[in-house]
Amino acid sequence: MIGNGANESQDQLVLRSRLPEIAKVAPWLQDRARQYAIPWNVQFAMDLCLEEVLSNIIRHGYAGAEDRPLVVKFTMPRSRYFIIVVDDEAPYFNPLDVPDLPPVGPNQQMRVGGQGIRLLRRFADALEYERTATGNQLRIGFSVAASEVQMK
Repeated sequence: MIGNGANESQDQLVLRSRLPEIAKVAPWLQDRARQYAIPWNVQFAMDLCLEEVLSNIIRHGYAGAEDRPLVVKFTMPRSRYFIIVVDDEAPYFNPLDVPDLPPVGPNQQMRVGGQGIRLLRRFADALEYERTATGNQLRIGFSVAASEVQMK
């Protein structure tokens, strides 16, 4: 379990389902990074994962319908561990049910599509999905300790 929300600090960003809205994510994350001393590599992973998730919700979940809600929450349930929570009202879709793509061989072209989930699995330390009464909730966990191990 990533976290249940008890005794957490929290902040949120409310977006509409338009691709240009994603431009608000990087400055919002930079503010969180300054406030919570998030290392640059963890901030990079957060930004990459969040942009992938949001663009997929807008393009596929909402199928281009504008002005649908996207709520992004930032929580820190414990020291050096951060969770990004994305809530949407798109049709139900659990990205954790999508099978891993096969590795790309040296003489093969990268497959178009499905790379966002691969990136999520590579850059996030934990992923949890919950179907909600109105749509979907994806919780994406990032650990400073895990990122320090990967950098060695």
